[in-house]
Amino acid sequence: MSTFSVRKLALAVAIVAGSTLTTGPAQAAPLTREHYSGTNSFSLDDCGFLIEGTTTFSGVFMLKQGRAGDPTPYLFDNYSHDTVYTNPATGAWFTIHGDGLFKDLHIVNIEGTIYRFETIEVGQPFVLRDSAGRVVLRDRGRLQTSIEIDTLGDSDIDNDIVIDGSFQLLADNGRHPGFFADFCAIATDLIG
Repeated sequence: MSTFSVRKLALAVAIVAGSTLTTGPAQAAPLTREHYSGTNSFSLDDCGFLIEGTTTFSGVFMLKQGRAGDPTPYLFDNYSHDTVYTNPATGAWFTIHGDGLFKDLHIVNIEGTIYRFETIEVGQPFVLRDSAGRVVLRDRGRLQTSIEIDTLGDSDIDNDIVIDGSFQLLADNGRHPGFFADFCAIATDLIG
C-alpha cells in the first residue's frame, strides 16, 4: 500500500472513499502536480449483506520536494468525492460526499529511513445522506495527526511501510463523529 493511501487511511473512517495530500515549503517547485478525476466501482460484503458502490472523484494532487536534500516528498491533495452505496437485493441506497484538503505539515527523520509525518485534513471529508437527502452524519473542521513511516530511503511512495501503533490524533477541531462511526451499523440501518 502506498504512503499516499496509508496516510489517508490513518485518518479515514471505513465510509470515506477519499484521497490524500501534503505540501512542502511554498517556494519549492512541485515534483508532481496533476489534476485527476475518475470513477471507481466496488463491492463490500463485510456487513452481512452485499453493498455495491460507485465513487466519482476529482482534485489536484502534488508531491513537493523534501527539505534540505531529504528525498522524502511532501504530499498535498485538494479533493472532492461522491459515492453511492446500494444494496442490490433491495435497491435501497445512501450517499457520501466530501470536499477537503489533506497535506503534510512536517516530516521529521526519527532514525535511518523512519520518518514521522504530521498531517492535517480540513474541510468536510464526508457528509452521509440517506436516500431522502437527509444528513445522517457530517464531518467538518480540522484533524491534525501524526504517523511514522519507513520510507526505505527513497522518494517512491508505493513501497513505504507504516510503523504499527504509531498513529496519533493530535488535534480535533470541529465535529468529526465519522472518525468513530461504525460503517456497518449505519449501512444496516439505512439499506440492510
